Amino acid sequence: MAEYNNLVKANALLIDTAIDGTKEQIMKQLAADAAKLLDDTLLAKALAGGTAYFAAGTSHRSNIISASSATVSDVRRAVRLLELSSVPRFPDGYYIGLVHPDIAYDLKSDSTWLDLSKYRDTVKYDIKGEIGSLHGVRFVQCPSIPVLANSGSASVDVYRTIIMGRDFLGESELGNLDVVINEPGKASELGRYNTYGYNFIMATEVLSNQRAIRMESASTFD
Repeated sequence: MAEYNNLVKANALLIDTAIDGTKEQIMKQLAADAAKLLDDTLLAKALAGGTAYFAAGTSHRSNIISASSATVSDVRRAVRLLELSSVPRFPDGYYIGLVHPDIAYDLKSDSTWLDLSKYRDTVKYDIKGEIGSLHGVRFVQCPSIPVLANSGSASVDVYRTIIMGRDFLGESELGNLDVVINEPGKASELGRYNTYGYNFIMATEVLSNQRAIRMESASTFD
C-alpha cells in the first residue's frame, strides 16, 4: 500500500450565477478538470521515477549541452536497457513513450520514424495522443511534460522522455469520490449563486524503477 505522502487529495469548486441551463456545462468542466488532475499526477510520478539515461553519451543532467538533443540512437539504447532488464512489453508487443513536442520534432526528422497513420490498422487498440512509433516504442505526445529550464550545461534547457514497460506505475481506484451540487450555494444568502465541486482521494506509486527509462536530453529548439 502506498505511503500517505503518495496520496493525492483533490478538490475543486466552481461558483456560478443561478441561471438555468448552465449546470450541464459546469459539470463537463469539472469532469475535464478532474481528468487533467489525474493525468498530471501520474505524469509527475512517472517523471520522478525510472532509470536515468542521458542523451549523447553525457553522464549527468548538468553536462547536457545544446548539441545533446535526443536521437533515434538514444531511443534504441533506451529500449536495449529495458530489454536487458527483461522489462515486459505491453500486450500489443510495444513499449510506451511519453514525449514532449520539441523532442518529438527531433525524432520525426529521422527516416526510421513511423507515423501513426502508417500502422494504425495493425495495432489492437488506440492510445490517446499517439503520434508514431520507433524501434518498438509507441510514442504519445505530451505537451504538459515540464521543461527543466537552465538545468543543463551553460543554461541549456533539459527535456525528459519516459519510455516504459508494463507495471512501471501503479494507480489506485478513486476513493471517497463525492460530487457536490448546492443550488443555491450555502454561502449565497440571497440565493443568487450555485456551487458545484468534487472531492476524491487516489494513490500513485512507481512499482519498479527498472521498468522505465527516463531519457534526458536537449532539443534543437533550445
